[in-house]
Amino acid sequence: MNNPLQYKTIGITEDPELIDIEKPEEGLELHVGSNVFRNTNGVVKLQGKEQLVLETQLEPQMLLLTMDLYDEQGTRVGHIRRNAVSAQSATRYVIRVKTGCEASPDDLPSVTVADRTTGHTVFEACLMLRRKIRITAGHFYTHKGELVTVSPHYCRIGTGFTLFGNVAESRGNAAAIGVR
Repeated sequence: MNNPLQYKTIGITEDPELIDIEKPEEGLELHVGSNVFRNTNGVVKLQGKEQLVLETQLEPQMLLLTMDLYDEQGTRVGHIRRNAVSAQSATRYVIRVKTGCEASPDDLPSVTVADRTTGHTVFEACLMLRRKIRITAGHFYTHKGELVTVSPHYCRIGTGFTLFGNVAESRGNAAAIGVR
């Protein structure tokens, strides 16, 4: 029943040449600020390095985050693996996860990372639909020590690179931002 290559006849005809093959589900669609990365594998590469991965879980409906956290010198200061903070960074970072069980139409499944030392939101994403994820906020550093800022309107790395309103087809690969 869930065969991704089921044949479905188009129209009313006996001609076996007129068939449409159902495609398997496409990858994740990531909305980063006002930018859209279609058909990704959930990985986000910043300045050429895979820094974060977003996954979806069906039961309970949940968003899973894996992420490396750096400081302004590019030194790794924290690590999150599928919504769990590593022991070394547990005193600095806190994660809040909302599942589909807790969510309402106005309160979607989400994951939020906050820095206890500053009180600021480091990263926030929500699951809009089963395969669409919106990164709603970001304020963290890349492995090169450049500040990444994500707002509803843009995604900026440092002072020299800003994406605004772009649409990119990732073809099953990572969403690449700030490749130099």
